[in-house]
Amino acid sequence: MAKKFNASQLRSKLNQLQSQQRNAINKYKQQVRKANTAISQYNQAVRQHNARVKANRQRLTSAIARLNSQASTRYSVTTTSSYRLYQSYQQLDNRYESGYLNDSYGEWVDLAEKEAANSAELSNSLQSNSSNTDYFGPVITTSIGSELKLISVDLDNRWKGAIFSLNPNNPDAARHFCTSSREVILQMIDLKAPDELVKNGYSLVQLTDRGEPTRRSKIEYLLTLKHREEMVDFTDSNIADVLNLFRDFNNGTHGSAGKYSYDQLLKLKTRVEDSIKYLYQVAYN
Repeated sequence: MAKKFNASQLRSKLNQLQSQQRNAINKYKQQVRKANTAISQYNQAVRQHNARVKANRQRLTSAIARLNSQASTRYSVTTTSSYRLYQSYQQLDNRYESGYLNDSYGEWVDLAEKEAANSAELSNSLQSNSSNTDYFGPVITTSIGSELKLISVDLDNRWKGAIFSLNPNNPDAARHFCTSSREVILQMIDLKAPDELVKNGYSLVQLTDRGEPTRRSKIEYLLTLKHREEMVDFTDSNIADVLNLFRDFNNGTHGSAGKYSYDQLLKLKTRVEDSIKYLYQVAYN
């Protein structure tokens, strides 16, 4: 027998159903708003990313074009090294754009593009005669935060010392900076890829005449752990470019180049600073 409802019970039931309906509609609208917000945030992130990529691409293209037009042969080692790094980046980018590398490599390719642009811009700066060498602008700071301190207090102190030495009125600024920075970069690699660990844990290790793993083998070991083997060639070229830069700067400090301008020291700092951040991303992050 069907259950009977009086008028009061019927109104209560209708109110209950209407309340459930309103709650369902409100919940649906809330979910739609969340979805729209997420889509909007994603689209904004994509636009920002594309803008950064476009800016880096234009910066790199412009720097290489300017380097090609330079008639001077000053700092030929650094210039040649910048070209090699650019070619290594092009090979990496071509593999990515062709679909040979999956989307997970996108951020890494962007980092590589920035490194190549920094290298070319510094090479361009060195081809020009230094000017305003007596000008000392704002105190030079660093965008490297706690990354180095998390690895080693000694590395952090070495980097702070390198930044402190970058004063155009210091005739030995470049040598002091390059000496400390070189130790930071090499120790970052050695601390994460000690000789014995690489020799015992990497079957394809190549050894130097002294029986130590080569720098490239250490880089291969680090990137194999991260499943980013396709970044080996560029990363090795990038480290080689920075080390070549150190040698060229050291040779020029007391030679005909004299002191470096504030702008040149800033570009040197940017090149090395970003390469440290790149290496941290590759090996530690």
